[in-house]
Amino acid sequence: METLHEEPQPEEKYKTNRLTDAECKELYERLVAYVEAEHPYINPELKMGDLATALKVSSHSLSYLLNQYLKQSYYDFINEYRVMRFKKIVTDSQYARYTLSALAELCGFSSRASFFRSFKKSTGVTPNEYIRSIGGTDKEE
Repeated sequence: METLHEEPQPEEKYKTNRLTDAECKELYERLVAYVEAEHPYINPELKMGDLATALKVSSHSLSYLLNQYLKQSYYDFINEYRVMRFKKIVTDSQYARYTLSALAELCGFSSRASFFRSFKKSTGVTPNEYIRSIGGTDKEE
């Protein structure tokens, strides 16, 4: 099937607006500092534009950083932080009675399916397999 417009290739997409390695490094450090301090990823509605605004950069620059410099999609980047948060809170007795779905929601996942998919992609195991591996008991989904 022929289309009118082809999806731009990554290099083509950023042809006119590339960041230098130094600019990428600086933006990456700012991004990580912001994400780790403010935890914006717990908002399931978080968009790349929201992060770009908080960092005072264009969405295009942030997209370039993630896709070209880090070789990651925006969602993979954000979901890694959500998975790390899950791994941290699942060991906290304060959350012992929470279901997997409730914990996933606390971490910013908007659906059970996206949580399971992201968790398995990031860790190679399911959430309950992870919980068992750290000596916990299975949680209800």
